[in-house]
Amino acid sequence: KVVGAGIHTLSNITSHNIHSSGIVTATKFDGPFDNINVSGAATFTGNVTIGGTLTYEDVTNIDSVGLVTARDGIFIPDNKKLEIGNAAGSGHLQIFHNTSNDYNEIQSNNGNIRIRNYDTNGARMHLYLQSEVVQIRTHSNNHTMFSGHAGAQTELYYNNIKRINTTSTGAEVTGILTATNGLDAIGI
Repeated sequence: KVVGAGIHTLSNITSHNIHSSGIVTATKFDGPFDNINVSGAATFTGNVTIGGTLTYEDVTNIDSVGLVTARDGIFIPDNKKLEIGNAAGSGHLQIFHNTSNDYNEIQSNNGNIRIRNYDTNGARMHLYLQSEVVQIRTHSNNHTMFSGHAGAQTELYYNNIKRINTTSTGAEVTGILTATNGLDAIGI
């Protein structure tokens, strides 16, 4: 109902099209809306739900304060890196696939890499990847089980005591070496 010089606020107006050269203000818009074009910034103070695909080809950064959930996983193209920690371009932990040399890499740029495994009984095992050492340790008492050094020895442990150590000429056994089917040796 149009009354006088303006629109009466207590009545509904049904219209085919509304064209305005100025600002249209409303307390609520009710859709459906097709082909909404926004040339400036759009601010949403509540939740935004998108039922289809959200495409943003020219967006270079997405800043999320809260949790981001990817229901079908995260895809990272070849030669691009998943970076964790520090800043973009120099992440402390990087995971990527290199197509020129055809390998996958987990790279630490700040300290060691520690992979933990928890079984159903609460027993835990750690895999440490250090700059020159790979170690497998138990978590509960931090006992070393295996230690491999780049360009040097490999060590096997029993209850945190080194029992077998490889050397440049062979191997050393600390303790008793038992062979259940005999022992063939040359040069004893």
